[in-house]
Amino acid sequence: MVSVASTCAALLLAITSVTATNSTTNSTTTGSTSGAWQFKRVRTIQARVQSDLPHWDATHKEWVAIFPQNTVTFDQRYVAAMDTINTASVEGALFYVQTEGIDINVQKQNNCMRKSNMTYIWFFDIEIVQPVLSVAEFGTDTALAREYGPFTAMDNGQCTPTSGTTLPKSCMQFTGLGGNVALGDYIGGEPRATHQYANYANNYWFSYPNSCFTQTFTAKTDACRKSAAQKGGMCAYGTKPDGINCTYSFSVMGYINIDELVGITSMVSTNGKNYTGHVDFCRDGQYEWDFANSKGIPFWSDPLNVTANADRSSKMMDFYTAKVKEGKGDYANMKPFPQVSDLVTQNPSCSDNNVQCANNANGCQRTLLSQICVPCTSSSASCKSPTRKWKDLPKATLAPPITDAVSGKAVPTVTNALGVSIPASQAGASSAMTATISMAVLAVVALMA
Repeated sequence: MVSVASTCAALLLAITSVTATNSTTNSTTTGSTSGAWQFKRVRTIQARVQSDLPHWDATHKEWVAIFPQNTVTFDQRYVAAMDTINTASVEGALFYVQTEGIDINVQKQNNCMRKSNMTYIWFFDIEIVQPVLSVAEFGTDTALAREYGPFTAMDNGQCTPTSGTTLPKSCMQFTGLGGNVALGDYIGGEPRATHQYANYANNYWFSYPNSCFTQTFTAKTDACRKSAAQKGGMCAYGTKPDGINCTYSFSVMGYINIDELVGITSMVSTNGKNYTGHVDFCRDGQYEWDFANSKGIPFWSDPLNVTANADRSSKMMDFYTAKVKEGKGDYANMKPFPQVSDLVTQNPSCSDNNVQCANNANGCQRTLLSQICVPCTSSSASCKSPTRKWKDLPKATLAPPITDAVSGKAVPTVTNALGVSIPASQAGASSAMTATISMAVLAVVALMA
């Protein structure tokens, strides 16, 4: 069996050898590593339902997030906008609001608010480059959105525990925590089309791990954020993703107010004035929708009809587009949605990034603002040809376990406050050894691909 010290020494020697013969260069167009296969950068437009308004930073000309804690500087505010979060396809953004936020019983349980005080929908312009090892691991999985890994639920800045403090396997695989393989800080993406309260054919959910992803916003520390075990995938402001140093960059395009979209603020209350928002509306004895009796305000009519839901999404997108074009107030600083066709032209062929598309006779075509890859059933100009031949990619393997120097037996491990797997006997100590091994393996394999 192999000790931690000998494993580290071997990996450091391998890194020195590889880096001596490999020149790594970030491309301005593909984010590629010279001489190595790499996922080609994809631009995607996505959405997220929020309780808070974004704030305009006039100096940097960016929309940022300001929360009660740790959002003093621009960098902190920029990071907070996508600090280990879930997003949705723009065309499916209302799915979450509809299924979890509008029922009459929800507002009764939440002091006349929607669940989590859903009030705004933010729109994000994102660029991603998936880690090579995650592409190799998940590329053939037909249950996922092509080009993505498994979706990981995220709440309050951390991977959502499956029970108690137990985190999901998909979260532990980012950097190889808890004895899992290290696949890199991949972005997850899966379809979420059906629910007892909604049917949205174009709804996809995504997950974006950032630093200290095992801890909530208030529990994150600088040490945890800087730990190699939990560095996260967000790129520093102004930096493009390369799939090694970081996996996603973004800019907030703008937002809409849900109450305004669905018509609540245009309705007149019993006192003769327009409602100021959902709470005012609810306290006046109103509700958005009653699923038990299938009635409510016109905007949410026919909630189980897939065509009606597609129309609802179109109304939302048209609403935002019209507001941005009008350019009043905050909308003067918002950016319009790009055309889907322009994104398709700009983005690489799906066959360059996904083995399913590469092996499909007619390839795949990009759809929606989120640029989801869908298999083509016949030859079409919209099904872009690959620019490279698909190659077998290296698969991640587990690093040797931590062993006892005397007995040679595997040592039970626990995950410490930094998310690092360490011997249980050292549970109170701080160690980054295992994390260093995992990240070294990831870097070596990526460079040798």
